[in-house]
Formats: sequence, structure tokens, C-alpha cells
Amino acid sequence: MEVIGMSSKKRDMYKYYIVANYMGDDSIDDKSFIPDDNDGKHMVYRVEVWADSLISAVNRGMEIITHARAETMADYINSNPMYTNQDTYTRKDIEDIYELAVEIGLFQNWLAIQPTSIQANRADDEDKLIDMTVDSVMHHASHIGDDAEDFLKEQDNDA
Repeated sequence: MEVIGMSSKKRDMYKYYIVANYMGDDSIDDKSFIPDDNDGKHMVYRVEVWADSLISAVNRGMEIITHARAETMADYINSNPMYTNQDTYTRKDIEDIYELAVEIGLFQNWLAIQPTSIQANRADDEDKLIDMTVDSVMHHASHIGDDAEDFLKEQDNDA
């Protein structure tokens, strides 16, 4: 048997920001279990990650976000609407809450929801990206009047 010795080049690590947005009324339609205490059923997670590439940063960031969501899910007892006015729970209460959560698929559905969007960038580029976004929005906004005028002219020509 031949053994071939190989090694990889050491890679530099960079700081990335990963932002995952979970919007309750998105087209995926899997966010019914977002807690009601979130304004408009909308959750945003922002994670700082050290990685050697953007793809690695996104993967690691989503892993961290999944862990955070699992911690949120672990509080399913205190967030149960049938027991909101209760400070202590009997073993029977906890078993009933758990059985209901399993029955309605709370755990599976909560961990399976997909983000509406994922944004990722190197931390060093963030200010440039913000400026670029503002410039793009301002450019688009400056043409709204012209676009509306062109649309109205087309409507007149079609009539």
C-alpha cells in the first residue's frame, strides 16, 4: 500500500458578520412557531464569526444561530399560554406541556424553520457595504418621479 503525504496551506482567519432574518409572513410559510413577543413575528440574529472563508463563516454562523434557537426552544414551559399566570409547575403540568409540544410538533417545527434571508460580510467591509447600500437606495429614490411620469405617459398612450 502506498501512503502519500500531503498537507494544506495554513489559512488566515477573518472576522465575519452573519445576519439571519426570520420573517413570520415570508413565502416559506414555516414560521408559525415564532414567539408572539417578537414584534410582528420577526426575528433577527447577528453573529460574529471567525473563519477562513465566507462560506465557512455562513455555515458556522448558522450553526451558532441554531444553538441559540435551541436555547429559546428549551423555554417552552414558561412560554406555554395555558400557564402564563403560573409561577410553579407540578410534574403533571410539565408532562402535559411536553406532551402538547410533541403533539403539535413544536420542537421539530421550531428547529426546522428556514431563514428568510442570510446576509454575510467580512467585518472590514461592513462600512463600505452600508455606504454602497445607501447610495443604491438614494439612486433608486431619485428616479421614482421619472419612473412614475413614464408610467403615466404609457397609460395615456395605451388609452
